[in-house]
Amino acid sequence: MIWEVFREFVAPDYTQEGIDCFYSEFIKSEQFRKKFLEDREVMYGAYVDDELAGVLSISVMNTVSCVFVKGKYHRMGIGRKLFETVIEKLKCRGVTEITLNASPYALPFYHAIGFCDTNVQSTYKGIVYTPMVLRLDNHSCKR
Repeated sequence: MIWEVFREFVAPDYTQEGIDCFYSEFIKSEQFRKKFLEDREVMYGAYVDDELAGVLSISVMNTVSCVFVKGKYHRMGIGRKLFETVIEKLKCRGVTEITLNASPYALPFYHAIGFCDTNVQSTYKGIVYTPMVLRLDNHSCKR
């Protein structure tokens, strides 16, 4: 699902180098998969009926590594709900901020849910991103 959504919405802003890098470092990477097995990263899924509609993964360092929602579920609050779920859990652990590197496509969504740019848009191995932070001090912990 991640690869499908990436190709449709994110890849158009990337060079072939960036597309290849994303594929090798996220889709086919054993190192990325190993992070989940070693509890260094957690992935949350959102379902509509029995269909996986979206995912969000976050590291133990409170950095979001990927957020993807299938196109047919865009603008239905699924991405926002994934973040609300993660933020609630992090707040209960005393986490004060989360970071991520936003693709150009996702930048408006992240701004809309409260993320702020921490630096200018950059490119790494063809992957275009803007570093961002969300401070969690305005979110309350539900127990």
